[in-house]
Amino acid sequence: MSVAALTLDDMARPSPSAWKLVRHQVRFDMLSLVRNPQARFFTLAMPLGFLILFCAIFGNGMITGDGLSVHASTYYVANLTAFGIVDVACMSLAVGLVDLREAGILRRRQATPQPSWVIVSSRALTATLTSVVTGVVLLGVGRLAYGASVPIGSVPALAVAVAVGSVMFCCLGFALTGFVRSVQATQPVVMSVTMPLFFISGVFIPWVIIPHWLQHVAVVFPVRHLASALLSPITTHAGASPWNISDLAVLAAWALGSFLVAVRTFSWAPRDL
Repeated sequence: MSVAALTLDDMARPSPSAWKLVRHQVRFDMLSLVRNPQARFFTLAMPLGFLILFCAIFGNGMITGDGLSVHASTYYVANLTAFGIVDVACMSLAVGLVDLREAGILRRRQATPQPSWVIVSSRALTATLTSVVTGVVLLGVGRLAYGASVPIGSVPALAVAVAVGSVMFCCLGFALTGFVRSVQATQPVVMSVTMPLFFISGVFIPWVIIPHWLQHVAVVFPVRHLASALLSPITTHAGASPWNISDLAVLAAWALGSFLVAVRTFSWAPRDL
């Protein structure tokens, strides 16, 4: 059964008590994340470790070409912030949801008096908030350790890019769960979708050395647009606009498409039968 059939009636009449349930559920989900060592590692330690590793490998030399001229450390601060957002909002969210679904927890929670839309909203808000926090931490470390400062006038553009990217990949995470039938398949499916995109989108490898035909493939998918939207505010020059409207528009379109797919395919009942 689709998310729409289960939640639209409830969402049409959200009561104050329902919003309190959302806050309570988000608090519970955040505490569960904080108290889970494995979740803490994959949501924060791994992106931060990648940032330190890549900056150690590539140093602080200049990456130039295709209109780009930026220090390697600054480049990886932006691109690994994109990695952290995808990791938290999409990969971890999808794995966690499938685990809850196949264990029957989603079905049991759906049978409680708690409205279905509260459960969906809380998971989405938790993933979005966590990815925003991850982005802030990575940018903070980049500023303190590598001098990747953000001009004051560019902060709103950077904040919007983080928020839009978090929401977009959260929608994609919900959509992916509809195509995974077992807990064992979740990690391979998610990794097979995201890992190639990290490489061809310039997250792990500088964009300027990626073959042009692969660049044309990468721009079809959202990872490249998130990385570009995050890099623009950090590398903007005086008098230039930090807003990357075209990349934000692509992310918004992907968010809408992923949401519509999630509405059609998201399931509460276990599929690994």
